[in-house]
Amino acid sequence: MKSKGGIRQRIDAQREEYKHLANHIDRQFLITLHQRNIVSIDKMHEEVRALAGKAPLPASMDHNQAEGEKLSADEHEWLVSRTYDYVCKHLSEDDVDQIINLTIKRDVVRELDDFAKLASVSTKLLAEKVRQFTVLSIGETRLPASEVMGTRVALIRHFISDQLEFIGIAKNFVTIRDIDEIAERMIGLEFGQGRIGGKAGGMVLASCILKTFEGLHPDWPVATPESWFLRSDVIDRFLELNHLTGYQSLKYRTTDEIRHEYPLVKGVFRNSDFPVDIIQQLRGMLKEIGTHPLIVRSSSLLEDRIGSAFSGKYASVFVANQGPIEVRLQALLVAISEVYASTMAPDPIAYRRERNLLDYHEDMGVLIQKVIGKQVGKYFVPAFAGVAFSRNEYRWSPRIKREDGLLRLVMGLGTRAVDRVGHEHPRMVALGAPTLKPTASDQVAAQMSQRTVDVINLEMNRMQSIDIDELLSLDEPYPRLDQIVSVYKDGILALPTGTRISASPSELCVTFDKLLERTTFADAMRRILVRLEEAYGFPVDVEFAHDGEKLYLLQCRALASQVDVDAVEVPTDIPDDQKVFSANKYVRTGLLDDIEYVVYVDPAAYDAIETHDRRIAVARVVGRANHALEGKRFILVGPGRWGSNDIRLGVKVGYSDINNTRMLVEVARTKAGYTPEVSFGTHFFQDLVEADIQYLPLYPDEPDVVFSEDFFGQPENALAALLPKDADFSEIVRVIHVPGATGGQHLHIAMNGETDEALAYLK
Repeated sequence: MKSKGGIRQRIDAQREEYKHLANHIDRQFLITLHQRNIVSIDKMHEEVRALAGKAPLPASMDHNQAEGEKLSADEHEWLVSRTYDYVCKHLSEDDVDQIINLTIKRDVVRELDDFAKLASVSTKLLAEKVRQFTVLSIGETRLPASEVMGTRVALIRHFISDQLEFIGIAKNFVTIRDIDEIAERMIGLEFGQGRIGGKAGGMVLASCILKTFEGLHPDWPVATPESWFLRSDVIDRFLELNHLTGYQSLKYRTTDEIRHEYPLVKGVFRNSDFPVDIIQQLRGMLKEIGTHPLIVRSSSLLEDRIGSAFSGKYASVFVANQGPIEVRLQALLVAISEVYASTMAPDPIAYRRERNLLDYHEDMGVLIQKVIGKQVGKYFVPAFAGVAFSRNEYRWSPRIKREDGLLRLVMGLGTRAVDRVGHEHPRMVALGAPTLKPTASDQVAAQMSQRTVDVINLEMNRMQSIDIDELLSLDEPYPRLDQIVSVYKDGILALPTGTRISASPSELCVTFDKLLERTTFADAMRRILVRLEEAYGFPVDVEFAHDGEKLYLLQCRALASQVDVDAVEVPTDIPDDQKVFSANKYVRTGLLDDIEYVVYVDPAAYDAIETHDRRIAVARVVGRANHALEGKRFILVGPGRWGSNDIRLGVKVGYSDINNTRMLVEVARTKAGYTPEVSFGTHFFQDLVEADIQYLPLYPDEPDVVFSEDFFGQPENALAALLPKDADFSEIVRVIHVPGATGGQHLHIAMNGETDEALAYLK
C-alpha cells in the first residue's frame, strides 16, 4: 500500500494525463464519498462556504426557492482540494484506480454511444470505437448495465439485427466486449455498413446466454465453432459489380417462373466476380484457418428472426477446403455465391410472400464456420450431431411431456438430423424419458437404425455419404463409438461392455443407448434448452455437434410451436361407410371441418413410376394444385415422406408446393417390412408448424385402422378441370372434390393427441 501522499500524486498524474476528464474524475470521487457515507455533498459545500467566510445557508422548506448557490471559481477549487483530502484519508489506492478507470470507461462509452447512434457511420469505424473500449482495463468495478444498455442496443442494431424483439433479448446478454469479438471476425467493404445476420446472431446470443449460466453440466462443456462473418452489405456490391440487380425482381414472378429461372440464377451467380478487397480478406482468412473443413451458411437479415425462422430455406454448403490456397479460395467463393443465389429460390420467396416480407430489402450475410469433428482416416466427421427442441410435438408415450423437449441424434454430420434423407431413422430422444424408444422391439430398432453417415472426404475434397461399415472398418478409432452404437446379435441389442468394441461393423447399430443410459448428456441438453427458452421467452431449437470432447452449439432460434387447442372429441357414432381414414399413433390434437378438396397421390401409382424426371414432375403437379386451390379448404394425402430428398420414399415437394394446404397426410405403407419415418423434428416439420398446417401419418396396413380405398379410388378426378395441362397425371394425382363426389358432403377430421386417436369422416 502506498502512502497517502503517493495516492495524491497518482491522482494528479491521472488528472494530468486525462485533462479533458479532470472535472469528471473530481465529480466521481465526490459522488463516491457521498455514496459511502464518508462525507455528504451538503457537508462538503458547508465546509467550502466556511472556508470562504460565508455563513451556513438556512434550511428552506419553500419548494419555490433554490436550496443553494452556485460555487465561485475559488470555491470550486477549494471543493476539489477538500475532496482529495477525504480521498487520501479514507480510500485505498485500489479504490482510486477503480474510480478513475470507471470514469474513463464512461467517457469512452459516451463517445461510442454517440457514434453508434449515427445512421451513416461505417461498420469499420464503429468497430474501432468498440476496440477503444475493450482495451481499457476491466477492473473490479464495472459500469452498471443501465448505463451501457443504450449503447448495447445501438451496437446490436448496427452489427447483428434491427429486429426489436431480438434486440430486447440480446441487450441483456450481449456485451460491448462480445461485439468486439464479432467485429474482429467480420469481413466487409472498407466504408460499408452491414450486419452478421440472423443465423449468426442467434448463435452469438445463445453463446452469451449460456456463458453466464451456472447450471451447465460440468461433463458437457459448451462451445461455439470458430466463425467468420461476411457482412450483409457485401451482397449488394456483388450484385452491382456483376450487373445482377435486375434479378431481385424475380421475387414478384409466379412460383413456376421462379422455379424455372432458379437454375439459371445459380449458374450466373456461380460464375460472377467478387470485389477485390473481399477476395483479399477471404484469402487472409483461409491462410489463418489452413485446410480445416468449412461450412458456409446463410445468415440473412430475415433469417432466424422471432416469428419467421426460415428453417432450411437458404443454402448451407460444405467446403472440404483441401489443396493449394487458390483452389480453396475458388471453392469458398462458389459456396458463397450459392448462398447468395438461394435468396431467389422458390421456397424462401413463397415463405416471404406468405408473411408479407416480400418487399423487405433482404441482404444476405454469410456465416463461415470450421466444421466440428475429427479426422478418421481420410474422412473428417463429428462423433455425433443433431437438433434439439425445447418443446416436444412428437409424444409416442403418455410418459412424455411436451415441455421436456426432443432430440434428433445422428452419427456424423448433422444433415441427416434436419433433413429427410435415406431409409434409416435418426434416434429420437424425449429428454424427460431419454431411454424410452419409439420402437417396440430391438429388431425394429435395428432395422430402422442409421446405416449411412455424412462425412467430409478429404481426399475427394467434398462432402460424401458413406456406409457405416466402411467408416468403422478403418484402423483409426471413431470418437465415443461405444456410446453411439449397440451390438446386435440374435435379435437383441446390447451395450458395449467397454470403450473397445470387438464386434464386427456389420453387428453394430447406431442407437446412442449408452450415451443416453450411462451418461448425463440428456440432462445436460435439457438444462441448456430450459435456460435458452427462459432467456428467449419462446420455445427454441438448436443445432449442435460433438467432436468427442466438447459440445458445440451451431445455431439457435426461436421455435414456432403448436397452438394449444381445447380437447377434441373424436366421434364414435360415425357409420363405417362415412369413415375415410383413421390413425392411432403420433396424433396431435386438432380439428378440421368442411374440407372441400383432397389432393391424393396414389402410392401404388407413384411407386410404379420408373423415371426420376417423372417423379419430380409429380411434385410440380402437386405444387400447381396447391396454388390453384389457394383460398380453398383442402388437404394433401400421399405416400411415404413428403419432402424427402430420396424421391423413392415420397414426393419431393418444397415449402412453396404445400403452403396453402390445411393438412398434410403421409400414407406409410409397409414395404418388405419397412415403414417410412415420419417428419417430426425436421425443417420440413417446422414449416408445417409455422404455417399452422396439421400433420398426420397414416398406417393403413396396421389392424384397426380405417383407410377407405373406395373414397380415394373413386372415378371422379377433378385434376383435368383444375389443371388442364396436367391431365396426363390423372392416374397418379387425384383431385377429389368432396361435395361433388359424395352428394354434397364435406370431409371432417377430428384428432385427439391425448388418446392418440384421429378420424376423418364425411358429414
